[in-house]
Amino acid sequence: MPRFKRSISPFNATSSADIAFILLLFFLLSGSLSSKTGIYRQLLPDTSEAKLKKKIDIEKRNFVTFSIDENNTVFMEDEPVKLYEIRDIAKKFIANPENSDYLPEKQEIEIPELGLVSVTPHAVINFEISRKTSYQTYISVLGELSAAYDDLRNELANERFDKSFERLTEEQRTAIREAYPLRISEKESERKEGANE
Repeated sequence: MPRFKRSISPFNATSSADIAFILLLFFLLSGSLSSKTGIYRQLLPDTSEAKLKKKIDIEKRNFVTFSIDENNTVFMEDEPVKLYEIRDIAKKFIANPENSDYLPEKQEIEIPELGLVSVTPHAVINFEISRKTSYQTYISVLGELSAAYDDLRNELANERFDKSFERLTEEQRTAIREAYPLRISEKESERKEGANE
């Protein structure tokens, strides 16, 4: 008895590719991308630090510099610091709680919703990064500097409104931000690569 071999017809994948393409387009067009991810920063205009200091006319005591070298070592004014120390150092610099002569000058200003507040309106954190700095170190240091502002804003919110910053009204948050504006100036480090200082 003769055996008959069945030939298997080739599978046409053209329609499957079309369907996959249509589904891909559908999900791309109907989905939404989250706009709340990433790091929000207002970029400064392209100008040298010397011009910036002259323009704003800020005394040296109102600046502090944090830098990261190519070995991911963090410095504050050329003194090495640990990551866990950055937040407390930054908070002390920004708030100047004891009105020290070597920290930013304090002024009393009237802020709607808060009244008369003693603040350091000219305090600027200068953040310098080497091209060879790892992204993880950069994000960690920037996170600690930003957390210093968050802590100070929360403390003032609890003191004045008996609530955390996140639970305040938009007008109250604006007032707190005016008392502690986020002033972090970022630039590429001028520290010599490979130099031991």
